Amino acid sequence: MGEEIKSALEIALEKAEKIGKASKEELDLERQKERALSLVGKFLKGESQNFKEEVEIFLKELPEKNKKKLLKVIIEALLKNLVLPREEYHLKELKEILKVLNSLLTNIPQVNKIFQETEKMLTEYYKQKSAIYQELVKRFSASLSALEKAFSEQVGAEVKLSPEAHPQFQEEWRKIRDHLDGEYLRQLEYIKALILKILS
Repeated sequence: MGEEIKSALEIALEKAEKIGKASKEELDLERQKERALSLVGKFLKGESQNFKEEVEIFLKELPEKNKKKLLKVIIEALLKNLVLPREEYHLKELKEILKVLNSLLTNIPQVNKIFQETEKMLTEYYKQKSAIYQELVKRFSASLSALEKAFSEQVGAEVKLSPEAHPQFQEEWRKIRDHLDGEYLRQLEYIKALILKILS
């Protein structure tokens, strides 16, 4: 813990030192980056009324030479939050991010198709993961039923065993999930790289 605090302090001191040497233009750009990231933060927390409009207003206020740089900062921040969905509500949030990215990059041909394919891929990943999980639960439940019956007879009351709590279930699920995640993460990283390449 002490090391973390020390390195955070060192980072702050280095930043302060750089600011001392930074030109007015560099300082302005840093402030604009912070504002851009703050806009993205508000959107991700669901505190944004109309994100596209807020971004447009923000970009209009900037000097021409910084507009592209700061749009890229916003896009990169949104892409960092484009991950594999863990739950159904998470999938909805990811679809919102894709919708916003699409609305910010309308001037780029084919981008709409890329985001449609990405949405399809994330939905497919979530459905496939859920189906495999349910199948695994069903398989383990079947193998536990004889054990449940034996325990129930022993204690004289109905005993229910959770297949998910079984160490073998956990191990098997981890292997399957790691393989599935690896496969889909490669596709997602490729898409992110492609969008950033189009932007640069």
